[in-house]
Amino acid sequence: MLKLNAPDNTTNYTISDHDYPESATGRSGPGWSWMWVPYPFNSQSVKGQFSHRVFKHHQTSHSDLRAFIGENIAGHDQRWSTAAVAALRDVTAQEFVLVCSNVWAFASFEVRSGRSAEAGTAFYNGWVNDVNSDPDNPYVLMASNKPTVLVRR
Repeated sequence: MLKLNAPDNTTNYTISDHDYPESATGRSGPGWSWMWVPYPFNSQSVKGQFSHRVFKHHQTSHSDLRAFIGENIAGHDQRWSTAAVAALRDVTAQEFVLVCSNVWAFASFEVRSGRSAEAGTAFYNGWVNDVNSDPDNPYVLMASNKPTVLVRR
């Protein structure tokens, strides 16, 4: 059975180097952040990569995620990068997961007071459990020819 795998906590890499005013970002909550999970359906090991920034507003976090996808993912696959950025333009939810076939997943999440951006692992892992509760879900997500935004209820 194909399953979406949750990232472990052993190794996390810092990504995103955009400059923001000190008033718009910090290193701990409360606020919003995002993470990137390359190859989320990998059966061996899944590593979450975090921006390590906590933004005061979820809109700034979403803008940073769109910039990361547009600048960094485009070199690997322009079609998916363009489609992912377009899918994120209309997202109004504060917390969501964006799945791009079997290649990438991204999560935008709230960071509670005193926590770091790595708190996103708990949000993402909860979403993984929801997806895997129906054995058909991973296949549907992998077979999709477009980025899929999922809002956790």
